[in-house]
Amino acid sequence: MKYFRKLLLSVLILLLSHQFSMAQTPYYDALSLKNLIVGGKWPQSAKNSVAKILANYCRVDEIEQVFFTENPFIRNFAVTIIDHSGLMGGKNIVTPFNSIGGLDVTKYANAIADLMIERAKQELTIAFFDRFKKFAEDNKEFQILFPKTTDNLSNLLTYKYPQMLPALRKGFFEDLEKITYNLDDVLELPRYRYLLKNFPQVSLAIRSIRLIHELETKNSTAADVIKKFAAFKEWDSAGNAAFKNMGSTIKFASIFSEGLRNKDSTKIWVSNEDIQDLIIDEDFTNIYIGLIYQQVKNEKINFYLNPEDLTVTEELADMIARQKDNILLFQNKISEFINLSDKVMESYKEIRKKKSEQVKITNDDIFNYINVSIDIMDYAFSIIKIINEKLVTDKYLTIVKKSNALYKEINSNQYTQAVSDAIDILTEVYELTKGNKKVPTIARVGDELDKIPALNTLITFIEKVKPYALFMANMVEAKDEKEIKAALENVILPVGSSSIKKNSLGNVSVQTYLGAYLSASNGTTSSGSSWSDKFGVAAPIGISWTPSFFSWKKAGSLSLFGSLFDLGAIVDYKLKKDSASGPLSKDYKIKLGQIFSPGVYAVYGFAWNLPLAFGFGVQYGPGLSKIEKAGNTVIGNPSVRWNLFLAVDMPFFNLVNKPKHN
Repeated sequence: MKYFRKLLLSVLILLLSHQFSMAQTPYYDALSLKNLIVGGKWPQSAKNSVAKILANYCRVDEIEQVFFTENPFIRNFAVTIIDHSGLMGGKNIVTPFNSIGGLDVTKYANAIADLMIERAKQELTIAFFDRFKKFAEDNKEFQILFPKTTDNLSNLLTYKYPQMLPALRKGFFEDLEKITYNLDDVLELPRYRYLLKNFPQVSLAIRSIRLIHELETKNSTAADVIKKFAAFKEWDSAGNAAFKNMGSTIKFASIFSEGLRNKDSTKIWVSNEDIQDLIIDEDFTNIYIGLIYQQVKNEKINFYLNPEDLTVTEELADMIARQKDNILLFQNKISEFINLSDKVMESYKEIRKKKSEQVKITNDDIFNYINVSIDIMDYAFSIIKIINEKLVTDKYLTIVKKSNALYKEINSNQYTQAVSDAIDILTEVYELTKGNKKVPTIARVGDELDKIPALNTLITFIEKVKPYALFMANMVEAKDEKEIKAALENVILPVGSSSIKKNSLGNVSVQTYLGAYLSASNGTTSSGSSWSDKFGVAAPIGISWTPSFFSWKKAGSLSLFGSLFDLGAIVDYKLKKDSASGPLSKDYKIKLGQIFSPGVYAVYGFAWNLPLAFGFGVQYGPGLSKIEKAGNTVIGNPSVRWNLFLAVDMPFFNLVNKPKHN
């Protein structure tokens, strides 16, 4: 705002301080013109001086006709002097404006065009964060997953724009680092209580995630986790055949794992050396499998063979008994299990050693330990395949694996992938439960009349949170300003409008709109003039008036906008990219008269404080029609154009504003 005022003031001072040329007598004009002759003609370099003098006797756009065609005394000195630079011309009475129109305003036009582009991005950024804030307010799930971000968004207006992004980025970082601990809390919200009550899969998902936390904190070993996983009471709850069979598989894996536990509390399972006799001596193997068989029989572990009929079951003990002659197969499974357990033990010892020597335990140390622990858990669950490979489902282990991957990604700063895995975990919960025909309904918090399925609430949140969460991750991962801007530009959509005019008892402002126009006049596709194209960049600057009776708060506003200048050609040039060197930045010169573009529009500012505006009106086009890639300015004849525009609404500053009071 202050920057634009300084620019406007500088232009005003420049205009007021300019020495206007007063009308002179033919004698002095003729003397001046004579002195400009070189080799019997006026040179091209003298065209501005010649035009300035001859404009005292006719309209600027008539000079070539009046003097160089019709005047028998002067036409021999002819020079091409008319560049149609936007001087609206006239006779002697408008000579001062001819002089003003020739002022070099390149730096001011460029500065204002840059400001318009930057302000447009900022307006759209604020609009995006306003939507982000509303999403956070409307979704308790988001508030639990990202508490710091929710707090920062609620205080959005207390930040000035330059401080807003760093504050939000810091909050994103803090929340993403704790996402593994907040994820399971989402499913314990009141709106999902019916899910917890009716779907044991949801409760199991929560507890699976927490088991990984125990491995992270080194409070449990892989064997402890298998045992605890098998002990979950949810396995005994009602469920489909796949769910019940998964519970039976995990219970068997726990018995198998516990059967090979080491008596030494500093170790987990017996070593490879310890089991050599077990995997060679058949009698030894038979006795061991016999004891496992008895434990399975005592636990009454059953498998469900028909997915459609839960009454068709078979005891696991009977299945094991049928494998009595496959002792070699059991020996191989025991050997493979212990080989994997050695890797777990090696990682476990390394962590214990570092801890005793007070050496820092790295994130990679913990991740590797968890990873090999999950590998052996996975293998333990798969042992049941020696009995019947069709019985095993590993969907719950998928949640465990994703939880471990999530831990690694957070601690290796791979936030985008971490967000993706977190969303996958919630999606997996949905997938585990959606097949159940018993879908409970709940009332949305704060709206008792809005009855919706609980599962639909979950999947709706998952779909809506993904772009916001990925944006947070991209912002945290951004290494420099360029990457931050790229993250913003990926999510910003043109859905905004200035709110001041919509809450006013009367507003007058210096205003600009930046967007796209559609010409209602007979346009051309000529590459020499962007002004006469059917479509193009709209960038008018002028004065906007919004009377109180057209200021409708949430319904928007209707304003009368009078344009004075148009920087469309400049903005269009600045938005173009050169494939070799990036943004275009060639030298060019702009005169004030070339961007002078009076017009009048009726402009509707969008409802709900969205910073978009729709305008319709008429405008007299500037002399500056286009800036080519090489930096050449294309000057054409100004013309009247009726057009519609859709643009970002950007008041530079208010001249008069009377806010409405609630």
